[in-house]
Amino acid sequence: MSTVRIGILDGEQGYVSRLASYLNQMGKGSWKVSAFTEKDALKSYMGERKLDLLAGTDREELKEIQQKYPEACYAWLAAEKGSRVHTDQGMKMYTVYRYQSAKAVGESFRDIVEYLGLVRQTEKKYVAVYSPVGRCGKTILAKKMTSDDVRGRWLYIGMEDYSCNDMESEDEAEDFLYYVKERNKEAVRRILSSMPSYIPSPFSPFDTRQIDTEDVEWFLNLFSQETGYNGAVFDIGTGVMRSLNMLIPFDHIVIPYLPDKYSVGKREQFEELIRAYELDELFEKIKYINMADQKDPLDELQRLLE
Repeated sequence: MSTVRIGILDGEQGYVSRLASYLNQMGKGSWKVSAFTEKDALKSYMGERKLDLLAGTDREELKEIQQKYPEACYAWLAAEKGSRVHTDQGMKMYTVYRYQSAKAVGESFRDIVEYLGLVRQTEKKYVAVYSPVGRCGKTILAKKMTSDDVRGRWLYIGMEDYSCNDMESEDEAEDFLYYVKERNKEAVRRILSSMPSYIPSPFSPFDTRQIDTEDVEWFLNLFSQETGYNGAVFDIGTGVMRSLNMLIPFDHIVIPYLPDKYSVGKREQFEELIRAYELDELFEKIKYINMADQKDPLDELQRLLE
């Protein structure tokens, strides 16, 4: 995905530099903000490079630049609160109240960027690792899939009943799925901005069971706008999934199993359940992995991760 390029124009060096610095941290991986104090320097920049969004404190100055570079989007950093959108001679300009926190200004910018579709969704792959067979190496396989940077950067998301968090993670990451459930974009993005490779399962399996298909879809849509990742692997515990519909949003469903008769019987029952719920389209996404095979199971999954 191309990084969204944002420019801020204001004659006060301290203000524009501090705001640009904060916004670059806030939108790390999604946008790049450049500060300008001189209109001529900005015009020279726009003559050579593209800006997706230009914000400034002088509305008339912005209108002049907008006439020359109409392909960019514009936001007026106004001294007073007012209507969100101004239209003048067919030219649209968004309004952001200047005298609020940098965080609030950044959220307004993010809303504009998302509304205008400037954040172009990247082609990532989303993999669910699930198995009706217990103690088959499911979690080991899921963690291996995300631990080798040779295949690019992948995000492991734990959704197990009970888990052993043996990998380092930030404290806030433990609340990740709670934030997803609350639709807390700011908190989810804050965690992702640190580029973690591991999100542990919540402490309580009863809380994990509250995650449903709509929650997964909401997160995947948000995650598609993040840069730096090839995809995400969800490690889903047997007792966590409330409905087979939760598997629908994923591109691939990896099911590790063992070849003994009990494990094969559980696999067959799982397939019967899919048919009973008329979700036959899931079969096209399923990849069975025999964990007793002497070969490295990741060899069979390589094409899914490329």
